[in-house]
Amino acid sequence: MILIVSAMKKGKKEQTDNSENRKFGREFGSKSIVLLKNDKNILPLSKSIKTVALIGPFGKETTANHGFWSVAFKDDNQRIVTQFDGIKNQLDKNSTLLYAKGANVDDQDKSMFAEAVETAKKADVVIMTLGEGHAMSGEAKSRSNIHFSGVQEDLLKEIAKTGKPIVLMINAGRPLVFDWGADHIPAIVYTWWLGTEAGNSIADVLFGTVNPGGKLPMSFPRTEGQIPVYYNHYNTGRPAKNNTDRNYVSAYIDLDNDPKFPFGYGLSYTKFVYSDMNLSSTNLKGNQTLNINVKVSNTGNYDGEEVIQLYIRDLVGKVVRPVKELKGFQKVFIKKGESKIINFTLTPENLKFYDDELNFDWESGEFDIMVGTNSQDVQTKRINWSK
Repeated sequence: MILIVSAMKKGKKEQTDNSENRKFGREFGSKSIVLLKNDKNILPLSKSIKTVALIGPFGKETTANHGFWSVAFKDDNQRIVTQFDGIKNQLDKNSTLLYAKGANVDDQDKSMFAEAVETAKKADVVIMTLGEGHAMSGEAKSRSNIHFSGVQEDLLKEIAKTGKPIVLMINAGRPLVFDWGADHIPAIVYTWWLGTEAGNSIADVLFGTVNPGGKLPMSFPRTEGQIPVYYNHYNTGRPAKNNTDRNYVSAYIDLDNDPKFPFGYGLSYTKFVYSDMNLSSTNLKGNQTLNINVKVSNTGNYDGEEVIQLYIRDLVGKVVRPVKELKGFQKVFIKKGESKIINFTLTPENLKFYDDELNFDWESGEFDIMVGTNSQDVQTKRINWSK
């Protein structure tokens, strides 16, 4: 038993203090970040910016960066790279990083607002770090209200009144509802909970060492009343044609139908343009293969990675079929000024579904083939595929 415990302690030290593991964690974290908004190309930030203010309850958090399902160690305060330290480490020596907590995660105390506002006024750019505590999402952690908890949104509004450019970082283990921030803050990154190297991963993205290429693995709702909201929902007898079509159709009369951010969504510091979608045939039979290709061009100023997504829709089936189904994706690195032809293939195996008698098969009929940068922004062509 002593030998086993000794080996476990040795294994823990080898893994938690392993520089290669930390290097991978830093890279993995930066690739997980999703850029939701970047008006006026505020990001990436210059490392030589004179004064930066980091404001919010997560700026100097340590253990919270692990999220809910994690193992805590006694030396977490020393091991975990905070957002403050990650940012400070990448700023030039002549730059100044200010910090104000501003608010707690989950109470109504506004006593720290004044200090946060004064701190923001001294800065050239403000980085707000808001979200939910690590024990607020996870097993048995359902919430009826998934807005920013406590007075965090009030803090954001107060800082916005200063007129300073703001980058909003959202720390969370689930989609949150943050419509005011999404509509009024120019730059937003969803950082989730990134682990031991969180601060470095975040700073790598904020300062452009890493060009973000992450995509959302779920749809983000506009409000709780829109839940459930997901890309592969079923059609209805009276589908709305668009967000303004609301009379006697399947739509909200007080809210747009589409999500705030759709499944598969994520921006980059560069711009990817899709064009020239081609299909090998629009009429197929039996076990033929459909070849699909699309041209993706990087027309921006940075090299970057893009996740090209392939969806299909079976228009008519024995049982109702989703309006979209993800059937493939490719993460491709494209240099600035470069174009690449991306190829996908589909066979009848990709068309199969379980019918009302639990037969796993496909049916002849029309199918929409869609390729794009997320589940909403796609190019579409229709084919006929018969047995």
